[in-house]
Amino acid sequence: MTRGDQSSSVSVALIVSSLLLAGCQSNTTEPGPASAAARVPVSTVDDPRWPLTDRERNALTQARFTQVSMPFGILLAADEDMPPAYVRQAAAILAEMMDQDMNGVVDDPAVAKVLAQRDVCWLAMPMDHEAWEEEQLPRLERVLGYDIIIPEWWMEVRGDEPDARGQAVMVEEVHHFITQFGYSEVYPEAFGVDDWNSVIARETQRAQCDFWQHPENDCPGSPAEYGGDCSDPNCDVVEFYQQVVVMRAGMEPGWLGIGFPEDRAALEARLGDEIKRVMDDPRYHQLQRPLTFAYPVD
Repeated sequence: MTRGDQSSSVSVALIVSSLLLAGCQSNTTEPGPASAAARVPVSTVDDPRWPLTDRERNALTQARFTQVSMPFGILLAADEDMPPAYVRQAAAILAEMMDQDMNGVVDDPAVAKVLAQRDVCWLAMPMDHEAWEEEQLPRLERVLGYDIIIPEWWMEVRGDEPDARGQAVMVEEVHHFITQFGYSEVYPEAFGVDDWNSVIARETQRAQCDFWQHPENDCPGSPAEYGGDCSDPNCDVVEFYQQVVVMRAGMEPGWLGIGFPEDRAALEARLGDEIKRVMDDPRYHQLQRPLTFAYPVD
């Protein structure tokens, strides 16, 4: 879930290729063999390859967020106790969502540029809820922007390798991040989540209390199932749209809203033509097929 819903809750390779920071327009979204440039490193916070300021490095170090990856210049940082395979998988998911044909060239440079603004947004992977809320977040939010978290307590880390649940949480939170801080900013008419005026926001309202209900929100005859409030568009729209995209791309969301269709065909029959046109428009590089989870990570 989004950080707006946190109370309840979602390469810089040697700089071998500066494309993984700046990016260029890709001509295809068809995945194929990864190019030599399409490699994302995960390393320590003090790695000189990262374009981090001394202040950012110090804050991350003091907060014990010492595992870092920056696909296309976008900051992903993890607690030192997060199993490294989880960090590598999250980095691979972020990279593949930004470069779906895995050629080392970001699909939408404008979206990558706004997501790389570390004083605005970043992805965090905390391990301990109490330490995060009471110690780490207060220190980090003085230096970095709004965080979307991929935390241990949602992934339910068991063992060294991420399982299906862990992967689903990563996909959800990375997609929330890209939508809220990337597409919403660059294409507000289509993907805006700050109000109810965009295409995806209007679809969320149309689906509301019909085939979509966030479990923290009330509907007539169907009260909320959990405490909290996800009625603002920067929560409700983001949550709804992630489930739409993931299921429509042929994957299984980590959870389903109340009344949400349980398979792709049923969802397709309920969605409006306007949102389907936007999602299918190649200009926007929305997911059209399942992720491979195999973007190369060093």
